[in-house]
Order: sequence, then structure tokens, then C-alpha cells
Amino acid sequence: MKKITFLAIALSLAMMTLPVSAQTRKDKKAAKKAQWEMEQQQQREEAELRHKMKMDSIQNAQKEKEAAKEAEAAAKAKAEAEQAKKDAEAEQISRMNMVAEMPCQSYDDADWFYATGVKRFKQNQINLVPTALLRSTRQQLLQKLQGTYKQVIDDYFDQMDTEDGEYARQHIESAGRQVINQLINETYEICRKQTQLPDAEGFYNMYMAIKVSKKDVVEKTINKLSEEKEMKVRFNEKQFRDSAFKVFEEETKKQYDDYKQNQQ
Repeated sequence: MKKITFLAIALSLAMMTLPVSAQTRKDKKAAKKAQWEMEQQQQREEAELRHKMKMDSIQNAQKEKEAAKEAEAAAKAKAEAEQAKKDAEAEQISRMNMVAEMPCQSYDDADWFYATGVKRFKQNQINLVPTALLRSTRQQLLQKLQGTYKQVIDDYFDQMDTEDGEYARQHIESAGRQVINQLINETYEICRKQTQLPDAEGFYNMYMAIKVSKKDVVEKTINKLSEEKEMKVRFNEKQFRDSAFKVFEEETKKQYDDYKQNQQ
């Protein structure tokens, strides 16, 4: 009876041990799988990190390359600008040195505004040069008159105290522009000369001078403004004349002083 009891107990223990062993294997398998998945995830993250680092390195290298190109382009542009400035200064010095010998060279005096132009040309262009040179010399004189006239307007309004200054300024500026444009279009050469022999590159030089009367600029502007009854009341002819010839005299003196300085 005791033997049978012992066998029953042993069998019962064996049956209880079997599920525990199976459960342990299942846990180990799950743990191993989890470990494998964790390793795979870690490998993927490391691969992504390496890829990101590689892409960042490529982008940084590209940025550095572009920055180097931009720096090189900026340095080149700066060098070209400096060279252009040096060339312009050399050209200016050359022009200053030839002022005394330049044919048709004229300077503003008490009565006239002058402009002198020069144009290089090939022999087969000679028929076209006078018209082109007259046009460019007129443009040069136009710019001079426009700049001087602006100074006249500024001086005039510095002396005047008007409540409608802006209205008057616009009309005086407009009248002056029209008169100056008309006088420029009506002016023609007072001097034209050209070199008889070509230079080393086969070019000739043609020189031309034109002039505009200072008195005409002032009086024709006054006449034009006087055509408007409203402006005639607002416009002080005497003060305008005084400002105009004051500025003209100052500009003529400045030209002479610049000329004397260039000759030293």
C-alpha cells in the first residue's frame, strides 16, 4: 500500500514539473526573440545615424564648396572693380595731361557755356562721325546745364520765402528744362578738327566744341514763366537773375581753379 502511494506521488510530481519546463523554454524563446529584435532595431538606428552623418557631411562639403566659389567670385569682382578704378584714374590723368593740347578745348566764361567732345573713328566711318560727335557733345553740355540750373533753383528758393514754394519750384524747373532742351537742340559746332594721321591702331580723332548763351538760358526762362499770369505774380525776376548769374560766376571760377590745379 505504501509503495503504491509513493508511485502516485512521484507521478503527480512529474506531471507538475512538465508544464514548468515547457513554460521556461517558451520564455527563453521569447526573450531571445526580443533580444534579436532589439539588436535589429539598434542596427537600423545605427545605420540611419551613419546615413544622416554621411548626408550631413556631403551637405557641409557642398556648402563649403559653394561658399568658396562665392568668396572667389567676390574677390574676383573686387579685383576687377579695383582695376577698373585704376584704369579710370589713369584715363582721367591722361585726359588732364592733354587738356592744354586738346583741339577745340573751351572753358565757360561770363557769357557762354561750352562743351568739347572727342571721338575715335576709322577712316571708313568719317561720314558718320560729325553727327554722332555733335549728339554726344550736346548731351555733355545738356548735363552741365541741368546741373547748373538746379543750383540756380536751389539758390533762388534759399532767398525767397513763399508759401507756395513747391508749386513755384515745379514750374520754374519745368520752364528751365524746356528752355535748356531747346537751346541744346539749336546749338551747332563752333569748332571741329581731326587728326591727319591715324594712331598705331588705325584710329583718327575728331574734336568738336559747342556753346550756349548764359543770357539766353536766363531770359528765355523768364519769358516762358511770364506767359503764365499766375506764375508771373509768384515769380521774382530780379532775384532769379541774381541767383542765376551768381551761380554761373561761381561755376566758371571753379572750372578755372580746377584747370589751374590740373596744370600743376
